[in-house]
Amino acid sequence: MRPRQRLKSRLGRLASTLALVAGLACLYFVGDFIHTFELLGLPVHSAQHGWLGPTPRDASRCVVDVGKVNAWECKDLSVFERHRYGCALWLRLFGYGKDT
Repeated sequence: MRPRQRLKSRLGRLASTLALVAGLACLYFVGDFIHTFELLGLPVHSAQHGWLGPTPRDASRCVVDVGKVNAWECKDLSVFERHRYGCALWLRLFGYGKDT
């Protein structure tokens, strides 16, 4: 094999490995989001911070049902901050944006 062909072969394997790692990382974050939130549940709204995202699982001490939405009563917003991109996408897909 010529040196140039060997280099192309190595770069191809490196690109495939990087694509696999990136794909697995994306699957991990999507799976973590699905495991953390009730995707078909009610949206959560905070009086101070606005729309936060879907209702987290096992958050009954922080969530108050106020009709068609849940109100967030805790100061800890870390679950929403950790999944801020997924929450923003979920809010946009379900029609809850900055204007509503």
